[in-house]
Amino acid sequence: MNQYDRTPAPMKETEFPMPAALSLALTEEDSSLTRFSRLSEQEKREFIGGARGLTTGYEMRQYVRAFVRGEQIL
Repeated sequence: MNQYDRTPAPMKETEFPMPAALSLALTEEDSSLTRFSRLSEQEKREFIGGARGLTTGYEMRQYVRAFVRGEQIL
């Protein structure tokens, strides 16, 4: 891509978009980003997939809190 080409690079097979609300909830909870970074690629996909059905900020925060506490959410 040259400096004038604004076309995004294609996503790699292992990359997957994270909902903005989930990103925000992860940053609000201590240690959640560290815990998330230690997941395997498959676990990350499952974690993100589990958050896709959540519709409120409250649900998203509860989902992340359960993840931080180590509760089974995957």
